[in-house]
Amino acid sequence: MNTTNFENWSNELKKVWDLKTSDDCKKFSDLMYSLTGTEDSCYLNLLIDTVRLKDDFGLYESLYNAMWTFPPKTVVQVLAKRLPAFHTRMGKQDQVFRFYMPISTNAELSSAFIKEAKHWSASEKRKSLSVLKTWSIEDEKWESILANLGKPVSKSKEDAIPEYWDESWKIRLKEVRKNEGEFSFNDLFWKKGKKNWLEDLDFLLEVLSLNHGKNWRQVDNITNPLWFYAKTKVYPTFIKKLKQLPVENQDKILENIKRVNKRKHKFLLKEMSNS
Repeated sequence: MNTTNFENWSNELKKVWDLKTSDDCKKFSDLMYSLTGTEDSCYLNLLIDTVRLKDDFGLYESLYNAMWTFPPKTVVQVLAKRLPAFHTRMGKQDQVFRFYMPISTNAELSSAFIKEAKHWSASEKRKSLSVLKTWSIEDEKWESILANLGKPVSKSKEDAIPEYWDESWKIRLKEVRKNEGEFSFNDLFWKKGKKNWLEDLDFLLEVLSLNHGKNWRQVDNITNPLWFYAKTKVYPTFIKKLKQLPVENQDKILENIKRVNKRKHKFLLKEMSNS
């Protein structure tokens, strides 16, 4: 489709952007791939407005591609400017972060984002920094952007392995702390059978009560199975054992989980009060 007339192009897009039928989806994709990135920024702004569905059936990949055909610095400037309102509108549907991912991986784009972000109002800055802090949990590269915007992520010192631990526990944690990788801590608990999962629960609770320094994000990874494939077999016993711990241990575990995943923290508080 010819994109030289913005009004015609936008009207055609608005007819199909709810993706109600297969024909709508095809037309949507065609409209996205009709863009070359040489168009006016009004097209780019409309693309952000077009992100409106919780379930996009994968069609927003074409929208993402269309967005990033525009000059990267222009994209970054628009995305930074629109972030507060964009996240307010679509953040709960998890339809924002994906469009910002290239920014943190490129120094030039990060610099452009920081420059534009300095134009945020006080309320926009407060809201946006909260968003970026959440993103930094998933992607640590956002930490440097936060620091440049005056909100560095707090660092925690790695706790020493407790002397009272069983020797086999000490060896296992020492070994995993030597490894690199986003999911390296998962090898501590979830690589064996269901029988071992239950036997390892006391060890899991001990590990969750420690600060892990640069590996603090691993707390999210090692607790994920409790809400997924180990939910039936392990989760009820996990809640029971958690409630039996001294309050100071409970608080430390809950705080570590809250830092990486507020939804999990909220859910755990509810489960502990109801069980």
